Amino acid sequence: GPVKVLLVYIAATQEASKDVQRKVAQKAVMTAVVVGLLLLLAGVVFMRILHFSTEALTIAGGLILLILALSLVLSPAEKQEEGSAPDEATLLSMAIYPMGIPLLLNPVGIVALTVFSAETQSLRNLGIIAAMVIGVGIIDYGIFLISHRLDKYLTQERILVMEKVLGILLAALAVQMILNGLSSSGVFQ
Repeated sequence: GPVKVLLVYIAATQEASKDVQRKVAQKAVMTAVVVGLLLLLAGVVFMRILHFSTEALTIAGGLILLILALSLVLSPAEKQEEGSAPDEATLLSMAIYPMGIPLLLNPVGIVALTVFSAETQSLRNLGIIAAMVIGVGIIDYGIFLISHRLDKYLTQERILVMEKVLGILLAALAVQMILNGLSSSGVFQ
């Protein structure tokens, strides 16, 4: 969901026009939903062709999430220039990475959708999960659209603090994913 990406989105689009904010939100959500649906439909094929297990996917997702979390926590604070609106092309590129993937559709979601693809037994269940992915995308887009109402409460310092705290929580989730993958593969009980 948008909790992780909201800080990046608000900070990046704070000085952008409403039209650009909407385009960035739309592109981030569309990227996450389309990739999520592709993983849901083709995840089982990827697993068979590339010969990896659910456990390996869980560990890999945890490692990627850990690297992302560490970069959030350890990266130095960047000073923003006042009054300069970000370039629209740069913002639209950021909508794909890092906003769409790996923040909106994060490694946990990628792992889950790929596993659902491999383990779903009927087209009906696959359709239900696909509808859920689309529903979450609609909710995410709505949250993006109203998020700039928080601008008056979010100073650069507050965004930085929340980013660091979020990074620590993401690191804990990443380590848990790695531990779950190792445990499921029988490395330890």
